[in-house]
Amino acid sequence: MSNVIPLAPRLKQARSVHSEAEERAALAADLIDLIERVREMTEHVAALPGPSLRIQQTAQQLLDAGTALERAVEALTENGEWVPF
Repeated sequence: MSNVIPLAPRLKQARSVHSEAEERAALAADLIDLIERVREMTEHVAALPGPSLRIQQTAQQLLDAGTALERAVEALTENGEWVPF
């Protein structure tokens, strides 16, 4: 499975600053929701029975995913400070 998404140059469509800010806010809210869900899943995984190494690896992978999502929110909001573009 590849985790690379090719980005093609695109022409800027005429959108208002307000609609773009709303779109970014909605995306940031979705990402924050995903972060919470990943945290909840990590707690569930940590409580699973089974080989501790597998549980630890799975929990670590989920924590890494949560960190990546947090970085995405920071990039989208310029380090947590909301800046409408």
